[in-house]
Amino acid sequence: MPTPNLALAYLVASQAQKEVTHNDALNDLDALVQLSVIDRTLNAPPGSPATGDVYIVGSSPTGAWAGNAGKVAAYYAGWKFKAPEAGWTAWARNENHLLYYTGTAWAGVGAPFLDATWTWNPGVIANGSGVASSAVTVTGAALGDFARVAAPYDLQGVIATAYVSAANTVAVRIQNQTGGSVTLASGTWRVRVTKV
Repeated sequence: MPTPNLALAYLVASQAQKEVTHNDALNDLDALVQLSVIDRTLNAPPGSPATGDVYIVGSSPTGAWAGNAGKVAAYYAGWKFKAPEAGWTAWARNENHLLYYTGTAWAGVGAPFLDATWTWNPGVIANGSGVASSAVTVTGAALGDFARVAAPYDLQGVIATAYVSAANTVAVRIQNQTGGSVTLASGTWRVRVTKV
């Protein structure tokens, strides 16, 4: 009979090779405590996993992962699977996103975000005119995600907007409706994309 929460094996009286049971439990703890997974969408196990690699199995698993959808898969000289309990949390490293288990599925906690910086010199902007930046690369950005921009200085009333213009790309536009000409210096601008 295993432990009620993490399903760790108990040592039993007069058990031979107690170290095997004990070491299996240590591996389970190593994988599950402060749970950090490499990916949560793979359906086939990676070809050359390293000892200690941990994944959340995708929704249609194949091969050595078949029949283990949504479970935590840890590699220690072979794959070992743990069924999550409601309330478990995991950090998905490839997404930079905190997940929790609802009791039936893994879901994201809040919206993950992606940041990028670039140097831009908007220069002189006449009243009623606007200027667009060059494309800003934000790996992971997708159409429909939210984008925000931050200037490195006072914009003097000029309006700055950002949007995802293509996969992995953000465009920034500034518009001068102040009633006069405005000059903006070169500086390091920042964009933040919130994943939907």
